[in-house]
Amino acid sequence: MIGCKDWSEIYGQDRAIAFLKHSLERGEIPHALLFTGPKGVGKYTSALLLGAALICPSKKPDGCPACAKVARGVHPDLHIVEAEGNVIRREQVTEVERELNRKPHEAPCKVVIIDDANVMNAETANSFLKTLEEPPPESYMILVSPSKENLLPTVVSRCREVAFAALGKRDIEDFLINMEGLDEAEAERLARKSAGIFGRALTWARNPDIEKNWDRGVEIAASLRRLSLLQALDEADEARQRLGELAGAEMEEKPDLEAYLKAVDKRSRERLKKGFEEKEKRETARLKRQAAVDLFDGMSSFYRDIMLLNMTEEAGELSSGVPLINLEWREELEREALHIGSAESMRRLQVLQKARKALEANVDLGLLLDSLLLELKNA
Repeated sequence: MIGCKDWSEIYGQDRAIAFLKHSLERGEIPHALLFTGPKGVGKYTSALLLGAALICPSKKPDGCPACAKVARGVHPDLHIVEAEGNVIRREQVTEVERELNRKPHEAPCKVVIIDDANVMNAETANSFLKTLEEPPPESYMILVSPSKENLLPTVVSRCREVAFAALGKRDIEDFLINMEGLDEAEAERLARKSAGIFGRALTWARNPDIEKNWDRGVEIAASLRRLSLLQALDEADEARQRLGELAGAEMEEKPDLEAYLKAVDKRSRERLKKGFEEKEKRETARLKRQAAVDLFDGMSSFYRDIMLLNMTEEAGELSSGVPLINLEWREELEREALHIGSAESMRRLQVLQKARKALEANVDLGLLLDSLLLELKNA
């Protein structure tokens, strides 16, 4: 999780944040909100910040103990619903509805955040409609989704949409230079590689080790043509082990959970502790999945660049003007482009896209990596 200290953590979303801050000041926050926008622009962090503001005695995220609990996702009056596997189950929503009908433990209200609400199936979404339309007193629900088109119209109609805008490459560069202190060359490199995903660029700027997943993907793609089948399988095994190690290293330091549990009753204490343990498991799985996504995207970027080089040559144009993602790999890209044509590059990109979808469906990562590298070699 990035930030969640105050509203300054959200960049380039002035309109959305102004609406939230103004609504807080007037005490007019809608009881059901829908945050929509591209990946990595701050929707989920904004949901946490709003949750902190609603729960905090000062009515704004100010870093107090209550806000710290919200940031960690362990406040007893905050309920976060995340997909289990690739779906949000009806039982998860039912449990949240039960909690909403109980009195708050510490705060003046209860807050529910449903991340990736778009993966609720129709049964789950329909079961939640009544709560969205007639929420219990002093309860707020924030749904987070890439777009409203991914949700049932009946769900959308019961929420106040807050749209988050896409950020351009220059916007990301400016933030990394002015707010993170990076030099222009490093900011340009991260903005280019992140494909416009602000959260990814910021994560890489603050945690350079995480960027290595992408870099390893590029390295594998660059060397794959020269590897034997056995060497390719060895690469898959090494990548799997590395992803597991990096996911463990990325886990945030555990908070002093016992300090959070002292002020609540036994039933709430058990629920909170169980919720925290489940959150840890989900977070570990999420980090491992994101590391694999970065690996796959690094490989995809290499073949995307090769395809552009080939298409430029076929069109009789100069390759110097091609907008490459991996500028630092130009020599290797031009060499590999002599052996891998645009059609083969497209095939490999499709193989990697299929692997991304399999990853979202919770296919075993070891088997997925083995089959991916073999299929890329067309073996």
